[in-house]
Amino acid sequence: MRNLAENQVKSGLKMVDVNCNYCGSSSRSLVTAGTDLDYGITDDVFNVCKCHDCGLVYMSPRPDISELPKLYPPHYAPYSVEDDYDASSKQTFYYKLLYTSIRLFVDFWLERLLPNKKSISVLDIGCADGHALNCMRHSEKKKVETFGVDISEIGIEKARANGHTAYLGRFEDIDLPHASFDLVYAGHVIEHVSDPAAFIAKINDVLKPGGVCILFTPNIGSIDAKIFQDRLWGPYCLPRHWYFFDRNSLEKLATRAGLTVSAVAYIPTGSTWLYTMHSVFKGTPRLAHLAEKWFPLQGSMKINAFNIVSNFIFTAMDLAVWCLTLQTSNMGIALRKP
Repeated sequence: MRNLAENQVKSGLKMVDVNCNYCGSSSRSLVTAGTDLDYGITDDVFNVCKCHDCGLVYMSPRPDISELPKLYPPHYAPYSVEDDYDASSKQTFYYKLLYTSIRLFVDFWLERLLPNKKSISVLDIGCADGHALNCMRHSEKKKVETFGVDISEIGIEKARANGHTAYLGRFEDIDLPHASFDLVYAGHVIEHVSDPAAFIAKINDVLKPGGVCILFTPNIGSIDAKIFQDRLWGPYCLPRHWYFFDRNSLEKLATRAGLTVSAVAYIPTGSTWLYTMHSVFKGTPRLAHLAEKWFPLQGSMKINAFNIVSNFIFTAMDLAVWCLTLQTSNMGIALRKP
């Protein structure tokens, strides 16, 4: 496994100042400021701000779009989820239990959101290596035709090797047919884009009438976001996350684009706590050397005793947060095109 400390640190990224994406206001206050605690690709400091007029939380200044290849190194963890599972791992009880649960979860939502469709076309925005599409393709309720989009050549090559039709580039820039997909899935993508309003408007365009979009994104309204607000909340993921939503701000953005809200859910997951604890240790000088050892971002999906135990503990923590507050840092929303 490549050591994250080997990354070449670059300062002086090209930055652009942006106004609020929802209301256009330039009036804002500083929420926090921090550096790249995940991959260390730059030592620049990034500001997270809150709009005075509508409350949207976003990064400004933020890296220019031309800097995207530098922000997502080849060893960016989502590009190699499938690589974490070798043939022997797939034979373990843990793997079979995990992916049986995922398949049942996928089938439940596909049947609930698209009950009259036996065959569906799915577009995964930010598909990386095609991991989510692999899960959907194994649905027992629907016949699923799979498509993906990603900015990573490595990710796209892996997605194509896994049998998916995959497009290289930003979703916003790719010419996709109007009204061509039954389901658009964007798992933790909208926080990365330069223009969330235009992003959702294009999703509306490529959805068939009656089609559904499922978005997952970090929830800035969660209790752990408040506890670790001072730069150490894991889902900040500076400088890769440019926008931070709560339920209200995400619903407003979606309804403005012409989509209706079908469901909102907060899913307990261990990954957000993994990122938070990594940030806490990385951001504390006396503990920084333990961050990669105790809370590694690469290989966190590999099936070994350490990952199983840590994922169990972190998921239990998130479940406890959900029981106490009815929210977590992992927010999902289903949007329907009329």
